[in-house]
Amino acid sequence: MDQALELIFPAVNLPMRWHGDQMQVWDAFRKKWIKAGPEEWVRQHLAHYLCNNLGYPAIRLLLEHKLDKGRHSRRYDLVVLGCDLTPLMLVECKAPTEKLGDEVWWQALCYQQQWAAVFLVITNGLEMKIQMRSESGWEPVAGLPTRDEWESALKTGDSARK
Repeated sequence: MDQALELIFPAVNLPMRWHGDQMQVWDAFRKKWIKAGPEEWVRQHLAHYLCNNLGYPAIRLLLEHKLDKGRHSRRYDLVVLGCDLTPLMLVECKAPTEKLGDEVWWQALCYQQQWAAVFLVITNGLEMKIQMRSESGWEPVAGLPTRDEWESALKTGDSARK
């Protein structure tokens, strides 16, 4: 893992350690040491960006959350819960070396079918693609709302954000 790789998210000073022959990163959200692979590096930086820069409470972020529905079990990279504790964002993280092509969108859409969220996000840390669910389907959006913007839109009944 190349820690020097510059991601689109602000730099975060993540505690790291060697455990046997494995480099690990401290996951402050899951409160445990995690293997520090490239995808985890992206996931950690995005999670800290959501909390530190966009204002989402850490308690509303679920990292590598497993959801069982019927015979299908999925593990989401990152789920952000809204103020009503329903999924606001589903995020699929990839390593910086992976391209964000159609197959990644299809993977995220499969997750979306099990646990509907307002935003669907895919990122490899070098780029981020965001779509928002609307009455007519999925529409690309330029960026993610801050927590305050999102909750304010809900209170005023802004249908573009529902």
